[in-house]
Amino acid sequence: MGTDSNIRLQSHTEELFARTGLLIFAWIIVSIPWLMNIDSVLEFLIIKLDPCEVECLNLYQPEKWSELRWLASAILGFATILPLMSQQFWSFAKPGLTNSEQKLFRITIISAPLIFLVTSYLTLFIALPNLFSLGHSIQSDYGFVAKYDVINLISFSTAIIWMEIIVVFATSVMIASGLSGNMDSSNANWWRIRVYGIVIMLTLLSFYERTTNGLLIGLSSVLLIELLSRPWTTKVPRYQVGMEEKFDSHGEIVTYLHVICGCKGQQESTLNCPHTIIENVCSQQNKQDDLLRILMFNQPDNILLYECENQQFVNTFQSLISSTKCKIITK
Repeated sequence: MGTDSNIRLQSHTEELFARTGLLIFAWIIVSIPWLMNIDSVLEFLIIKLDPCEVECLNLYQPEKWSELRWLASAILGFATILPLMSQQFWSFAKPGLTNSEQKLFRITIISAPLIFLVTSYLTLFIALPNLFSLGHSIQSDYGFVAKYDVINLISFSTAIIWMEIIVVFATSVMIASGLSGNMDSSNANWWRIRVYGIVIMLTLLSFYERTTNGLLIGLSSVLLIELLSRPWTTKVPRYQVGMEEKFDSHGEIVTYLHVICGCKGQQESTLNCPHTIIENVCSQQNKQDDLLRILMFNQPDNILLYECENQQFVNTFQSLISSTKCKIITK
């Protein structure tokens, strides 16, 4: 971005490592009090999840209990530092984001943690207890004597919460992209490849012992995210972008993006080639962000700008995209 074009890449890298180190340190420090009181927390959770009227929970894998205590402490510590994580992510990413991308990021870092906390509470204290009680009643009707492994009970609940984290954050990114104007039907596949790819990768890594289960869970998660974000992935794009291809003197194909600004007063187009109308793009920041996003997605070789008299905008925008091969030509 133009606001940080003079900052070296090494400075960004050092800042990233510093903020990451701060988050890891805070995560460790905050997890210690949880670890000291984790037995009480797990006891409270087990009481809520226990479907039996009489004692039917057993510990078949004592060595797994210590592992579970550490894992539960880490998850609770992670949930505790979510506000700090949001603040650090925002401070690091803000200088390199356009206005619409800043809006996307704000919506995501505010809504995703809140939705996650609400869904986690409903899952642990309402949905799963009712589900376990239903399963226990069915087994009792068949005459079985129920004996449950407390490790499997907690591990199953933890896996559900982890999948909710992935689905909530992925869905928040997709919906926030649509609400902020960064995603529509013209670039929805670009978002799908990146967001759904991360979802599939995380589920496969989380359930690596049973790859088939991980793949099925990942596909189910993707279908759920697609369903929730469908209104924005099918949204009609704000601009109809069309590019022209020509051969240059060297026989190479050169792409041209024809953009009509119209700040001179002429609004109707007389071009006989594919073009995009972005009225007064030279004076409106949000439309400049739209043009930058179109440029990044379509990657034309040249931008032909028509009916624009703001040479300062042309020079500023050219310096902004100086790292690309694209050039702005005024007509």
